[in-house]
Amino acid sequence: MSDTTNVLQVPGAQLESITQSDNEISLHFSQVQLLQEMEGTIEDSLWTQAVNLTIREIETEGELPECPCIIKSGDLVNNIFTYRDHAPLPIDWRGEVRCSFTVEGTGSSFTIDGESMQLEQIDLPRYIKHIKK
Repeated sequence: MSDTTNVLQVPGAQLESITQSDNEISLHFSQVQLLQEMEGTIEDSLWTQAVNLTIREIETEGELPECPCIIKSGDLVNNIFTYRDHAPLPIDWRGEVRCSFTVEGTGSSFTIDGESMQLEQIDLPRYIKHIKK
């Protein structure tokens, strides 16, 4: 049996809305791509899914974008680890966390620092295609 790793792909993520309360922010993505990497195979598989990314105890930098928008690129930071344009799942991080995204078509960017970050997958992922390694 092979090991499987699921990886969130940041470029092309469709940010549908942003909900902010006292010290928490939720980024609602109507679609992100998930790469399922399978050890010992000649192909990986690509999936799409809706997700919510929630950061708590936040500080924001830059102007939050008008939604809906598409994310061009970004970093997800889990303490000493920085993931550029991708991040391994599950995301249930505590400590010094950050997401920093650039919006496609505008070049504007925003950063959210916090003390915890969780990614909630909504419904089931939908298969797109297989990808040769």
